[in-house]
Amino acid sequence: MNDQIDPEGSRLAAQLLALEPEILDAYRQLLIEQKNPLGMHAEIWLSCSEQGRHILAECAHALRHGNSAPLNPQLASKTRKLGGARISQGVTPVYSVRAGSLFFNLTLDFLGRLLEGSPGSEHYLMKALPALQTAITRRLEEGSTGQELFLLDVVRDAAQQGRHGMAREIHDRIGSSASLALRQLELYELTQNSSSPADVRLSSLKQAILETLYTTRDIVTELRTRSDSTRSLQVALSAFVTAMAVEVPSVDIQVADPGDLLPAALCDDLFIMVRECLRNALAHASASRVTIDVEVGAHEARAVVRDDGIGFSPAKQRGNGLASLRERALLLGGQVTITSTPGAGTAVTLRVPITEENHADDGPRRGADD
Repeated sequence: MNDQIDPEGSRLAAQLLALEPEILDAYRQLLIEQKNPLGMHAEIWLSCSEQGRHILAECAHALRHGNSAPLNPQLASKTRKLGGARISQGVTPVYSVRAGSLFFNLTLDFLGRLLEGSPGSEHYLMKALPALQTAITRRLEEGSTGQELFLLDVVRDAAQQGRHGMAREIHDRIGSSASLALRQLELYELTQNSSSPADVRLSSLKQAILETLYTTRDIVTELRTRSDSTRSLQVALSAFVTAMAVEVPSVDIQVADPGDLLPAALCDDLFIMVRECLRNALAHASASRVTIDVEVGAHEARAVVRDDGIGFSPAKQRGNGLASLRERALLLGGQVTITSTPGAGTAVTLRVPITEENHADDGPRRGADD
């Protein structure tokens, strides 16, 4: 990253940010004219205007430093959540795309007026334009990802509801019956003063009922706390393939997590990265077959996306998709390895560590009170 500040670029950046209220006001008026809900509803506009401010800030960064601002994981996460919220608010993705195009043209117009007559105006415009495009594209991509991650939540919720129902049945039918039997047995013991061979059998029966109660409690706890991230990841990836509506290549997806060790938060990030690999393979590989293998262990999640397509030379590849993929993996403490040869297909391997921090949002997995 270039930390040097261009004095003239810094002056222009300050002027651009000073125009922020005017730009956002014009932006909302245009959205309203187009009957775009992003501008028409006050609550939705608040988040939309916040995204606009971040985009202008990234343009200002480019004017000062000469390059695009690095990916901010907190902002990216917030944008993903907004994408999911848009679906729940009834705002379809096409409105976001139209708004992005509108904001690009509007900001470009303001930049043109700002730079008009300035020394080296073309030079600074060529700095700001890629940053503007990158900032808007990032937000559209993250928003789209948020909409797709909505599926993960739906699958989790549905699975959780199913498990909760099962937990209730086990608790009510088995647990309650065992508790009642134990109480009746204890009452019987209090009313009997005999010491006979039957006492041993009663003691064994009491122990068996206690073990049933403990086992029932463990099963109910497991059903109520298990995240089932594995199944939701498999379903979400399969749904993405279906949504792409491709007949060729064939896509085979295998997600293995025998111990259900994949944290929900890491599941989201893994889905985003694997989906990006799959999208690249479908768009550029000209393959007849793509395989996705995800394996989750105690300390690491590993995903391999392999195709039998045309391949390429990784050393010469400079696409934004691969750079974003490496950036995401780095933020998670992981790594990306790309193996490819022209004419011999491509394999992308993702390795992401599983830490206690990953599990922080999952809540207690075992031992919760009934």
